[in-house]
Amino acid sequence: MKRGVDMSLMLIVIAIVGSLIAVLPAFFVFLYIARFKGSMWLSALLGGVFWLVALLARTPILLVLELWGLTIPPSFYVLFITIVIFMSALLAGLFEEGIKYGFLKKFPNFVKTVKHALCFGLGWGLSEALLIYVVTVLTYGFLYEWLITIITLPPESSLYFSFILGAFERNIAIVYHVSATILIALAVWHRRFLFAFLAILTHFLFDFIPIMLLQFVLYPLLDQFIIGILAECLFAIFAIIFLVLSYWLLKREGGPPEIEVKPPPEDKTQVKLDV
Repeated sequence: MKRGVDMSLMLIVIAIVGSLIAVLPAFFVFLYIARFKGSMWLSALLGGVFWLVALLARTPILLVLELWGLTIPPSFYVLFITIVIFMSALLAGLFEEGIKYGFLKKFPNFVKTVKHALCFGLGWGLSEALLIYVVTVLTYGFLYEWLITIITLPPESSLYFSFILGAFERNIAIVYHVSATILIALAVWHRRFLFAFLAILTHFLFDFIPIMLLQFVLYPLLDQFIIGILAECLFAIFAIIFLVLSYWLLKREGGPPEIEVKPPPEDKTQVKLDV
């Protein structure tokens, strides 16, 4: 009994530590950039709101895919998994970057500077970390003993590693979301859809290639511990590549165009008097 209590307490502790690891680094970066500027806090808040909008918008399609999977015979399992991974990655790119581009094109003031764009991307990634990771691990941590009575869950000891690994993965994902937001901002600033398309493409590649490599190449060969580490390494490599790409494009294309300040019009009604 004592061992069970100790393991449950350890799961709670690791869930809390993982949650802090997942959100604090990006949140501190956001605080450093935004300070007390309300417009940057608003950009971050809207980034979070529209991440949720993008998630809800594509969820019905993902549910249809899952229902379709119930009718797939076992002989087509590999094909079905490939289609699901492909469609999930494609929908993530189209909906997240597409909605982001559509909103910011309509309201460019929320990325009026590079710092505003960074805040928007940080808000986007932090919302994903909070709602996808933090809520999940804290629920598992605090309600594990109850949840295991109604659904099948992995042993507590196997969740320790998953929680910590997932926390680092959230940081990697936030780095990518910032990179993608810079690309979208470039599309808005310079009125070139090519940058938005590049954001959609990189998002698709970020979600598709590492998962395909894990699912069909590494899973049959390696144990779960090594696969978990390799997975995060793959995601980190892609995130760094896309971060360097977005930074290079930002330096090459420049930030938002300077607003030309025109002198006030000459008052033609003024009467010139001869002295």
